[in-house]
Amino acid sequence: MEASEVRQDIDKLDSLSTIPIVLTQILRATRDPSCPPAELYRIIARDQTIAAKIIRIANSPIFGHSGRVGEIQQAIMFLGYEHIRNIAISVSVVSMFSKRGDINLRNFWAHCYEVAFISSYIAEAATMVSPKVTFLAGLLHDIGRLIFYNLYRDRYKDIFGTDDLLEKEVAAFGCDHAQAGGWFAEKAKLPVEQVLAIQYHHSPSKAGQYADIVSVVSLAEALSRRYSPKIEDDGIWTGEHDAILLELSLNNDDLDEIGVRLSQEQAGIRNFLELI
Repeated sequence: MEASEVRQDIDKLDSLSTIPIVLTQILRATRDPSCPPAELYRIIARDQTIAAKIIRIANSPIFGHSGRVGEIQQAIMFLGYEHIRNIAISVSVVSMFSKRGDINLRNFWAHCYEVAFISSYIAEAATMVSPKVTFLAGLLHDIGRLIFYNLYRDRYKDIFGTDDLLEKEVAAFGCDHAQAGGWFAEKAKLPVEQVLAIQYHHSPSKAGQYADIVSVVSLAEALSRRYSPKIEDDGIWTGEHDAILLELSLNNDDLDEIGVRLSQEQAGIRNFLELI
């Protein structure tokens, strides 16, 4: 199979209403600082599934407002546009790929949450990057693997959890999951920084724009494998990660602290898995 065929198959997903119209409208509204809260509320209220999940996630420890948000208007006021956008993207994308199958999706999403958590921790501790942005990028970084699984299930399920995953993907599909995920994110009109984090999380030095965000997510994935190894993870440590550590001035004590914080986040991970 050629990479061009994969891209064509991803393009067809839009015509099948895989990408919710409401999400597109939420993205447009939250990017516009002149958009009034009442308009954003009107958009979200059109899709009660998204609205209900935004309320549930807004009240979870993930976003630090447990028990305080009772309706969408409150969520907008308490969380702000950036958080609402991130929650809406998370809800929509996870909902697209939450069906059970031959792979353990709960373990897969647990891995993604761990990468998201580590990404946000590193961003807050060692960079000027928004932890909210890196959390979402970490959560969605491996979406290309679910694209492959949903489009080519029989061919992909046997290589899903192998260490030489990238090489096998390229041999089978002409591209790897990072590239496929980037195409999907671009088609879904996700923010550019999210597209690039998904596309280059295995090769952060190639990112160019938003390289700081991409580097954080790439490092977080490698650290998740160190501290919480799973069959579902694919964060192989490379020389690029050594360079990122130097750039961020992170030492072994800092990395040990990340491992401790991750172990303390188990309740948050369980909470997230219940929400999906």
